[in-house]
Amino acid sequence: MRLVEMRTAPKVVLVIGLVLTIIGIVGFAIGMDSVSEIEEEFTKYELENVTNGTIVIEDTDGYGDLGVTFWVKGVYEDANENGEWDVCESTTITVLSAPEVNTEWDEDLNGEFYYEGNYDAYGNVSNCDSNSLNKVLDRESDGLVKVGRACLACYSGNLTFESNVPVWVTYDDKLAEEIIDEIGALFLGFIGGFGGLCCGIIFLIIGIIMALTMKDDGPKQMMYMPPADNQLIAQQPGSQPTTTHMSQPDFGNPPQGGL
Repeated sequence: MRLVEMRTAPKVVLVIGLVLTIIGIVGFAIGMDSVSEIEEEFTKYELENVTNGTIVIEDTDGYGDLGVTFWVKGVYEDANENGEWDVCESTTITVLSAPEVNTEWDEDLNGEFYYEGNYDAYGNVSNCDSNSLNKVLDRESDGLVKVGRACLACYSGNLTFESNVPVWVTYDDKLAEEIIDEIGALFLGFIGGFGGLCCGIIFLIIGIIMALTMKDDGPKQMMYMPPADNQLIAQQPGSQPTTTHMSQPDFGNPPQGGL
């Protein structure tokens, strides 16, 4: 009977393929989790629905922070058509105390509050002009619109403020760092997951092919027949039996002749 066993090499390749596939699946799971984490970052606030408060500024690089952004309930509209968003006109925010600022780029604001819509889209200008480009709708799902910012280029310290209407406050530097971290995890998760999954599948395919094509040869067969009538027969596969005749000595007639 022919004995068939899988060689060690296919086993190793299959195990490697399985491990890489699992790593790929885990990577994709990390990537998907990072997507949800990024979405959650846009729902985080340092302060929510308050008319006053204090935020701790942590300037880790010693160059000054971007500061904080203020959001209020409302929509962007200019009902009185005076060229300014009504939500800005109805909001007054006063900074009571702020850390020292980096005067190289604080735009002479000294940490104070200033009105601002979409700075980047509206020609790098900070104001509340009622222009369709001057809107920030990132938190529209929360019913919030951006009205301004404070503490531009602030060093480490406490920012204390008060407002005539309830506000939600985001710490821009902290938020940006967290989003960057999540994007990095997202990138590594998806790229690593995709690479691991592809390599794992390739190894599995190779391992299966090796397992089907690489088989150990069975042991050679040899058949032995017991002696019969002073004959010893040994048969090799594929060869004719070899017969050896052995004569019995005659002890009554000693051999003639000498050495």
